[in-house]
Parts: sequence; structure tokens; C-alpha cells
Amino acid sequence: MKINIKLFGQAKDYFPVPHFEIVFEAESVTVTEIKRVLASQALHPEKSRALIEDSALATEVRVLHNQEQITSGGVLFVLPPVCGG
Repeated sequence: MKINIKLFGQAKDYFPVPHFEIVFEAESVTVTEIKRVLASQALHPEKSRALIEDSALATEVRVLHNQEQITSGGVLFVLPPVCGG
């Protein structure tokens, strides 16, 4: 299964490009598993892990829950937490 990843906000600082593809051999993976792979592929995995874990993953129409199963490829967006006033 191929998943296209698009990064936003601070997440872009941890990867060499703002969008890329991840290939999974399994027919389904959880959002948590996708986040683990993302963190491992970052420029500085140890520094990016917390940001990736706290980020939301979303499709074009909704935010996904961490235990949700992804069973088909497509585009997922990494939405880091935002602070502000």
C-alpha cells in the first residue's frame, strides 16, 4: 500500500521535502504505525518523535484517530499542534 504524505507547519522542518511517499507491505496499518514510520524517516528521529506523535493525521475530509485502520492508499496530511493567542 502506498501512502502519500504531505507535511504542514513545523513538521516540514524535520524532513528534506514537504511531501513524499511511504510504502507498506501490509494491507492495513494504523495511524499510530504510520506515525512511527514517519518519525523514523525524519532527519532527526529522536527530536521529531514527540512532534509526530502529537500531530494529527488527516485525509482531505477528516482528522483520523490514532487507532484507526488505513486500508487503502491515498494522501495523508500531517498537521502539527498549533499554539497561539
